[in-house]
Amino acid sequence: MIDFKAITISEGAAGMRSQIEGLAKLICNSHVNFNIHINSFFKNLPIQLIPAAKFTYKNLNEITIDSKVLLISCGKKSVKASIYLKRKFKDLVFNIHIQDPKTNYNLFDLIISPEHDKLKKPNNISTLLALHNINYDFIKKKTEAVNFIIGGCNKYFKFNQDTQNKILDDLDFLSKKFPVNVIPSRRTPDQFIEKLGKLDNKNIRLLDNLFDPISYGKLLSEAKMHIVTWDSISMISEAISSETGTFLYEFEESSCPKRYKLFYQMTKQKGMLKSFDRDIEPYAISMKDYNFELKSKILNKIKSNLWFKNSAS
Repeated sequence: MIDFKAITISEGAAGMRSQIEGLAKLICNSHVNFNIHINSFFKNLPIQLIPAAKFTYKNLNEITIDSKVLLISCGKKSVKASIYLKRKFKDLVFNIHIQDPKTNYNLFDLIISPEHDKLKKPNNISTLLALHNINYDFIKKKTEAVNFIIGGCNKYFKFNQDTQNKILDDLDFLSKKFPVNVIPSRRTPDQFIEKLGKLDNKNIRLLDNLFDPISYGKLLSEAKMHIVTWDSISMISEAISSETGTFLYEFEESSCPKRYKLFYQMTKQKGMLKSFDRDIEPYAISMKDYNFELKSKILNKIKSNLWFKNSAS
């Protein structure tokens, strides 16, 4: 078996880092992360107009490659960096991009995209759940607590006042039955977090600034159940991967895009996810087969490539 090494590149956003590091941990023995910095002139251009060139980035010349590596990228701004590095270092690089690169697909050795994006290419592998770098403790004893994981505004959901009031009302109801850990995200409106912090309820605990994979994984590992707002496929995937029963919290239904609904449908069909109601009961799932199958698919795709066959040493 080859001792795979990887370089992960992204613009450094937490969600992108989570995905590239999650993939690296799944298939590699070691990896080095590199945050790329695109020059301001190119920042807001469509991906098709960003040049795959050294001058596009401030620090691409800091990456040197002298032996075979997997180059794992995620995010719009890293697409052309991956293509440039592949051209520069040629057969030393097997480049993998996470999500649809929206450019010439043949410039990547492998693309890993969400199943609900329906990308059908010979060099593509689809994943049901989003990749992530969360660390779980599967032997940790469960508490009686329920995690309520809250997203926030994005281009589809406004997270309006009605939504906020609905969450507060359900939190109050749940707190009469369980201790509730409220976990906001970076997108949760500050004024709503302030409201949560002012709740005079000893059974509701607000856990803010919990963004490192170890602390977050510990909290996901010890909870009895998870409730996750449906605006974030990444948060839902992280909760499901903890092998604890996860419930989908719906709001602003008219704004929900079809591809999100397809994701919910597929995860529910596989028994990974259930809809939230006030009578939720714990359930457990196993992700062992899912993770093994995904890892095998990716490694088999790499090993079937000439890059791997020519590196058997």
